[in-house]
Amino acid sequence: MHDFFKYLGCLVFLLATELYAQNTPAIAYIGEAGCMEYTTDTENNYLPDFSHAGYKGGGVALPEVPTLLTINPISGDNTSHIQNALDSMAKLPLNDAGIRGALLLDAGIYEVHGQLFIKESGITLRGMGQTTDSAASTIIKGIGNTPNLRDLIIAGGATNSWSNAVPNTYINITNSFIPAGARSLELITTAPFKVGDQIIIVHPSTDKWLASIDYGNTDTDAPWTPGTIDIYYNRYITEINEPEKKVILDAPIFDHFDQTLSQPYIYKLNEPNIKKNIGIENLRIEIVTNGELTEDHAKSAIALKGVEDCWVTNVTAKHFYYAAVYTTAASRVTIKDCRGIEPHSEITGARRYNFAANARSNNILFDNCHASYGRHSFVSNGTSSVSGIVFYNCSSEHDYAASEGHRRWSQGLLFDNIEFTGSETDQLLGLYNRGRYGTGHGWACTNCVAWNVNTNTIFRKIIIQKPPHRQNYAIGCNGLVTNAHQFSNPIGYIELSKKEVTPTSLYEIQLKERLQNGSRPDGPAKLVANINGDNNAIQLNWLDIAGNEESYTVEISTDKGQTYSVLTNLPPNSTTFKIENWEASTDSLSFRVTAKNEVCQSPYSNPAFVQQTVSNHTIPISEISIYPNPIKNQLFIKSELLLKTIHIYDNKGVLVLDKDSTFSGIAKISTTNFAKGIYLLKIKDKADRVGNYKLVKQ
Repeated sequence: MHDFFKYLGCLVFLLATELYAQNTPAIAYIGEAGCMEYTTDTENNYLPDFSHAGYKGGGVALPEVPTLLTINPISGDNTSHIQNALDSMAKLPLNDAGIRGALLLDAGIYEVHGQLFIKESGITLRGMGQTTDSAASTIIKGIGNTPNLRDLIIAGGATNSWSNAVPNTYINITNSFIPAGARSLELITTAPFKVGDQIIIVHPSTDKWLASIDYGNTDTDAPWTPGTIDIYYNRYITEINEPEKKVILDAPIFDHFDQTLSQPYIYKLNEPNIKKNIGIENLRIEIVTNGELTEDHAKSAIALKGVEDCWVTNVTAKHFYYAAVYTTAASRVTIKDCRGIEPHSEITGARRYNFAANARSNNILFDNCHASYGRHSFVSNGTSSVSGIVFYNCSSEHDYAASEGHRRWSQGLLFDNIEFTGSETDQLLGLYNRGRYGTGHGWACTNCVAWNVNTNTIFRKIIIQKPPHRQNYAIGCNGLVTNAHQFSNPIGYIELSKKEVTPTSLYEIQLKERLQNGSRPDGPAKLVANINGDNNAIQLNWLDIAGNEESYTVEISTDKGQTYSVLTNLPPNSTTFKIENWEASTDSLSFRVTAKNEVCQSPYSNPAFVQQTVSNHTIPISEISIYPNPIKNQLFIKSELLLKTIHIYDNKGVLVLDKDSTFSGIAKISTTNFAKGIYLLKIKDKADRVGNYKLVKQ
């Protein structure tokens, strides 16, 4: 019996070791140059770069704002007490970094019966800590319900702050196609723009475009209609390539642009009402309620509206109705080390979205945040104007519904190292179609990624479905990773489930690489390979998306894309390459192209395939025999006829042996220096008949 348990223990250990052995995804991995390499599918989908989320575009330390004013709590309602102090801070001048200073709320309990507004840029509202000890921490208590279902603290305030354009700067984008993940845009003219300009990119939701995505696939609800699913990106121009009429952005777009479906355009933003460098730090917010399922109290603890380059750190919010922290018309915001716990509301729609990115939220980072008892603890709730949202190293417990892309074509969400425990639902993460849920939510998320998400049980679902012509991904996730859902759709890209994946964090490796090496060029797109039957050549053509590449590399595979080798290197701006002697010695070829700079390469293009029939390879002449095959060090050709030429091509179509002397009998050819692989032998006899033979070198 002892031996049996010993054996059983060893077996369990081996199974666990196998289950959690480190694995590298095929879709994203560290290449020979030490940079991440990204493969692309036939629809030009690849993992986008999420490292630009957060304050000042990610990778920038939050400022250390000096305390210029300190106040203490007073008895009763502190709303005016705190607001007057905030308003006095707003009168201070901004320094060169855009900072005014911090208002410190000393330790104690501050009743707030109304709302607090941080109306101007450069102000930090700071407390002493987020614990329950009022002697050491700052505790704001939200009292009452006036105004009805209010946000307790509002930073900024504008909600439609991306619409004001500098006159005469509406410029059409001229690319025929741009893949999600690209940062380069080709324009009719770059004349209205300069480096550093803030721009808005608009992709109108035309009827043709909506038709291409099945009008949202909303089940029995009304289909999406033109003009209601427009996409907006808030970006800065970091480079201008005037000869190519290209502008390069500080962060990628997160959906495909196809000019045959919709004409996207940009304009320079003129919006003085956007507030910047507002911080909320080291506070505890407790909303006072009449019970767990009541709703006559403050709706949310913190709202960030019409802001950019702002932050919320080390804040605990409790008993909110909607959210601990949410963003609207916000870009480049960091919410870090925050806790949104124990919401009080009914457990139904439009409630308990603990950390939410609402309309016109771009490049928001939620870092090391914890949620409890949420319905959608980590969520995009702003439709097609939401993108580039990163939930990183976060945790949630006692979830009642899934964290997710919630509705109507949010793009580019990353759920990275998320831990779910003690859930009250069997669905914990959804990158999928929500059909008729809500108000025709339909495709709720596209080009979204779950990376190393852990449900702590194999019975809780991570639902990954594939949108039309796009992709959603689950890499290294622990749970029941599936496409099974009430609204049936194709399965997304799922790899290495229940495996310990390397790198452990997509966000971490992307940020580290960008800070070290700079941004990589954009990947080429729409690669096609055509055979020219007249001269036996393969013609490759692709779209040059990048605006700052230094070269292009064309790669070839003879094993159906399992491995690739370099075929040629080309100068920048290349869009075509012709391969002569295309009869490479394999039944099928595949090609891919990548753009390169000094350090790292772009994502690969989509693969392009050339399928060759066996007759193109093996057309024997009956009077000729070849042996052995497979070959090792020597090849023998026996012929009863006079032969004129013997040519051997490698798997790239390169001529490796050229023998032109006329002979008959037995020819002995040394193959010692041939690399292992597949070759094409072409023999021409004196009558100009051509025999093709497929050779395998072992």
